[in-house]
Amino acid sequence: MAAFEAPATPLEQLLIATLYDGSQVAAAFDELRQAGLGDKVDSWLSTGENLPVTADELGKVLGGHIARIATVTGTTADEIAEKVAVMLPLAVDAASPNGELGQ
Repeated sequence: MAAFEAPATPLEQLLIATLYDGSQVAAAFDELRQAGLGDKVDSWLSTGENLPVTADELGKVLGGHIARIATVTGTTADEIAEKVAVMLPLAVDAASPNGELGQ
């Protein structure tokens, strides 16, 4: 598993709360899979290497979520998408030791 530190900024905490709310995990994964990112999601959930996701890929899938976060935080959607592209695989990987999500 990759090294994962607690979020250092309020923006990072907001991203996790918004995009990785435990009650919405399955639906979020389904949405990412339906958008063609299933191989990446599965790699994050597995015990192997995490496949990277790009900000552009996430923008296409999570554009509405990213735009809302950008509005709330006073930053750009591009900046949010870049942070999510880095954080999301790490967050999913950290939450799924041994390849399974802890419930």
